[in-house]
Amino acid sequence: MLLAIMTGVAGGFGAYIVGTHVGASGAERIAWAAVTFVATTTLVTLLTEKTGLAE
Repeated sequence: MLLAIMTGVAGGFGAYIVGTHVGASGAERIAWAAVTFVATTTLVTLLTEKTGLAE
């Protein structure tokens, strides 16, 4: 679970940085980061369960 959260944080931070370089407004950058965090965390959680890596 910790791996999923850390991956989500890294993905969200990356999306926020990309939003800054694209020129999005503050609310758009936060929305991109939030959606990326949720999607990445969910994806990593599902992958670890499917591969049997989750304890």
